Amino acid sequence: MAADITAVFLNSNDFAESHTIDGQANILCIIDDKSSPNQIDGVYVVRRQLFVNQETLGYRPIPGQKMNIDNEYFYIVDCIGEGLLEVILETRRS
Repeated sequence: MAADITAVFLNSNDFAESHTIDGQANILCIIDDKSSPNQIDGVYVVRRQLFVNQETLGYRPIPGQKMNIDNEYFYIVDCIGEGLLEVILETRRS
């Protein structure tokens, strides 16, 4: 199944892009931006979905944990799936 994840879904010729995650360079993944336009007191929420192969990442993210993606920190809100993980990330910006 891991070969299918890389060959089909996380293929750099189709959807996936290379990112640095927690210091590991060149991890193929898909990041979908779900930023919220709602601002409260000048702060808005940036929410992203990260699709990544757990085997490549080397661990299963835990809600509440910080994750560094391309030198930007996010908090893990949720982690769904086995093999191919869907990680819901959130940060706040002003």
